[in-house]
Amino acid sequence: MNDYRKLLTRDDALLLVVDIQKVIFDLCVEKDRVEKNLEALVDTAATLGLPAVFTEHNAQKLGGFEPSLPERSPDRPILNKVEFGCFANRAIREEVESSGKKTILLAGIESHVCIFQTAAQALSAGYAVHVVADAVSARSKSNVKIGLKRMRDAGAVLTSVEMAIFELLGKAATDDFRKMLPVVKRL
Repeated sequence: MNDYRKLLTRDDALLLVVDIQKVIFDLCVEKDRVEKNLEALVDTAATLGLPAVFTEHNAQKLGGFEPSLPERSPDRPILNKVEFGCFANRAIREEVESSGKKTILLAGIESHVCIFQTAAQALSAGYAVHVVADAVSARSKSNVKIGLKRMRDAGAVLTSVEMAIFELLGKAATDDFRKMLPVVKRL
């Protein structure tokens, strides 16, 4: 289980953005808010040098990842999967493992399917998991709530975009803090 007292650190965190594909994302609740928060997370990872991994679910059938997010971080891989949980996919699991990071900052859709199964698998594999609650969604509010509750009950830490940013920064009056101010002001 995660220790809720442990803060996110740049040394040990990886951003995992799951399945932001138009055909599903357009149906999700609070899509605009979630998209804005995902942009802030991707910008944060790029600015602070966190590794980031993007996944897409069955892209041949559902279409590829929404291009606006990977364009913000063009050197990050977009890995296709048919498995619901990312850690059941060998290429994704190996990409995460190769980073050497042990904390997953998790965002995307849908909270009760791919996000939940990814969180459960990552926790079982010994990772700390911080689910960015305001950067996940589903096609119904009830499934968002149920997914978040199950992840918390399983041992994931629930956080918000702003909490994650300030934990990763650690302090003000630095160059990184100044670089991140425009991102924070967009929230």
